[in-house]
Parts: sequence; structure tokens; C-alpha cells
Amino acid sequence: MPAVTTDKPHPGTVLTGAAVMFVLLRLLAVSHYDWHTAFALLHTLDLEDAPGLFLGTFMADKWISSVLLVVMVPLTVFYAVGRRSRVAPLVVAVLSAFLVAHVLSYHWWWVPVGAVALTVVLVFVERVRRLHAQMDFVLRRFGYVVGGVALVVAAVVATPWVPLERIETSGDTIEAYVMETSPGFLKVLGARERGFRILRAEDVRSRLELADH
Repeated sequence: MPAVTTDKPHPGTVLTGAAVMFVLLRLLAVSHYDWHTAFALLHTLDLEDAPGLFLGTFMADKWISSVLLVVMVPLTVFYAVGRRSRVAPLVVAVLSAFLVAHVLSYHWWWVPVGAVALTVVLVFVERVRRLHAQMDFVLRRFGYVVGGVALVVAAVVATPWVPLERIETSGDTIEAYVMETSPGFLKVLGARERGFRILRAEDVRSRLELADH
């Protein structure tokens, strides 16, 4: 009887599929799940936009970034200590820098306090024998946990990955996200109605970035 073999997907294939899913979910989320708007936004993206899209997703909404920092910093620290990964300490350092910048920007001191509190809870859970197996199960699948969190965030965060701007044109003043700047044109997404518009550059009188949105 021939042996049954199961082919595991190549890590590169999994990452590519996850990246495609992430981009599609972001397009749907920022367009408020309007198919036509998402299709229009798709044509504003280039390959070099990928890093900005990914990082901008987690930095654009201060509430989402706060919750993610509270959860991911302790989990990453715990993973780095428990698994002794060579990459994890670098990730911990980057997340810690994000945490410091976040506190200095918004003065939300409950974010580091929450991160420390969760770390204490994780240490307690690790020391309880009955819960040790569950914690080990999570740590062994840490990459899947991070990927799942990223996809959930991509699907629910409606704030685009670019800053909100107040744009004064020859006809009116609008608040919108500039998704692409082409020669002679601006492709923008409305802040409230999420309508996709193309503005002529010659009609734009001023642009003011709204920092806290």
C-alpha cells in the first residue's frame, strides 16, 4: 500500500497569500466594503507602496495601535525569552520604540501600564502547571497568531494608511485622503462618505495635513 504524503505549503507561498489577503481586506475596509470604491483604490497602489500600507495600517488609528501595543509587546517579549529566537529581540526593540513614540505623542500612560500588566499575567500563567501547556501551544504557533491579528486589523480598521488632509479647491473645501498623486491629478478618498474622486492639480489651492485623526 503506497504511503500517503501530505505536501506542506511553501512558506513563501503562505506569506504571499497572506500579503494578498491583507491588501484586499485593507481596500475593502477603507472603502467601507464598497466594491466599486475598492476597485478604484486598487489602481492607486504600486509595489513600493507595500511597506507604507502595512505600517500605515497599524499607525493610522490610535486606538487600534494602542491595543496592539498592549497585546503584542508582552507576547513578543514572552516569545523571545521562551523560544530564544534570534529575530525576536530585534522585534521587541522595534515594538518598544513604537511604544515610547506612542506615549510621547498621545500621552496615554495606560498603554505601557497595560503592557506591563499583561506581561505579569503571562508570567503567572506560565508558572501555573495546568496552564503551561496552553501557553506553550500559543508560543509554538506565534507566527500564526501574529498573522491572524494582522488580517483582523486589516479587515476592521477603516482609517486609510495615508494622512487625512483638508484640501481647498477652486470650488469647495473637502477633507479627504490623498491616495495617489499623478502628474496633473490627485486621486482622493472622502473622509466621511468615502467617495473616490479625481481632482485636477490646477484646481487645488492648498493642502493641510490634519495630524490627529
